[in-house]
Amino acid sequence: MVLLVPELTFMTGVPEIRKDSRMVKDVMREMLQSPRQHYVRLTSLLRRIKDSPEASGELMHWGLSLDPDIYRTQGRVLPAERINLRHSSFMPTEDLTWNKEVMREASISAIAMNYWLLVYPKRLQGLAKELVAAMESVCGPIGMHVSRPALVELKDDHIETYAKTIRSVLGSEDKVQLLLCIISSNREDLYVAIKKLCCVQSPVPSQVINAQSLTGQSGKMRSVVQKVLLQMNCKLGGELWGVDIPLKQLMVIGMDVYHGCSKGMRSVIGFVASMNQVVFQMPHQEIADSLRLCLADALQHFHEMNHCLPKKIVLYRDGVSDSQLNTVLKYEIPQMQKCFDTFENYQPSMVVMVVQKQISTNFYTLTGEQFASPPPGTVIDHTVTSSDWQDFFLLAHRSRQGCSIPTRYVCVLNTANLSCEHLQRLTFKLCHLYWNWPGTVRVPAPCKYAHKLAFLSGQVLHHEPSAQLCDKLFFL
Repeated sequence: MVLLVPELTFMTGVPEIRKDSRMVKDVMREMLQSPRQHYVRLTSLLRRIKDSPEASGELMHWGLSLDPDIYRTQGRVLPAERINLRHSSFMPTEDLTWNKEVMREASISAIAMNYWLLVYPKRLQGLAKELVAAMESVCGPIGMHVSRPALVELKDDHIETYAKTIRSVLGSEDKVQLLLCIISSNREDLYVAIKKLCCVQSPVPSQVINAQSLTGQSGKMRSVVQKVLLQMNCKLGGELWGVDIPLKQLMVIGMDVYHGCSKGMRSVIGFVASMNQVVFQMPHQEIADSLRLCLADALQHFHEMNHCLPKKIVLYRDGVSDSQLNTVLKYEIPQMQKCFDTFENYQPSMVVMVVQKQISTNFYTLTGEQFASPPPGTVIDHTVTSSDWQDFFLLAHRSRQGCSIPTRYVCVLNTANLSCEHLQRLTFKLCHLYWNWPGTVRVPAPCKYAHKLAFLSGQVLHHEPSAQLCDKLFFL
């Protein structure tokens, strides 16, 4: 134990700087490097090491040497995916985004907002009316029907006022589809209080909007409201867009684990399949003990919705290092497979893919002497991959700044006998389906959803969300 004098110590980190958006932008501008800058700095470092007798001697002592240039190999680009909306389909732009299309065409399915609540403090009455008018204006093109909300005006913006009023209203109304709260500033304590109420105590899909995000330059409110409406549609159970996935009777699962910072803090498993699950683990409790229950419950719900069980299960397991791969293979997977015995004569094929984001590998395209980030859909599955595991690198998104960093996928189980190319295509397709962003994301959408679910439960709620919300993306 280290004893420190409080008056002589300072808290580390940059919490205040993070609140200054201009400062954050300046810091990021210095940190982000173009592919050319990254290459120049890397090769400069390699040359300095090679030219240093002391450094070279140390490497030679261990029988090592460093190539003064980066390694060159061949990659390929997966075909672009067609995006499907309710009445149309289209090929996305070169940077794989489709923001304009989803804002002016109807989503695959939209849930009518017939009875919903708008909660706001009295001093934001004018803003609340503008918000409702904007929602009524933009809901038509995206295929949503938004009725007038039941307005709940608060005398002030104290936490106790919000909590008491929301608890009272939800306690007396059992048909509320969604609760929309306007808060005056970015207050974490108020946000946490609202989410605990709506996700745990009185379960109902909820949306919290910071009033500052609605004010400012002309047209800002309309843009924000369009995005909020799409998000609210997801939380109610709607579907925004899709891609063609030829595999039938397929269940895709995303899984991520949130670890609390405090010693003894419980870890949280986010498990997203046909239904969403979250499980709290006590410290040192084996993760697979909880997974077995999650998978069995998800299979039961799948059967209730589709009147059959999935023939294939593909699990994307996030947050696993190379040293933990054997643990997943030898312990976690057998424990999950035990849940199949719960169902009579049921033995589906299963694929388990480990998703690794924290990697140091960078790729560039080289045309003549010009370095650039590879286009979205770039795959490398040879030469620089593992000799022990079936793995590949996939760059699914386009980075607007700096270098695009790929994601590594390691296949630790494949009883479905899907080829490496099929796994790559399926993974790339799933990177198109994160409904919080009209474009491709770095990891498959189920992983993003699992991360959001685990983070909300571990960081904000500190409790398992109500089972009444498990069939909705309430955590977006």
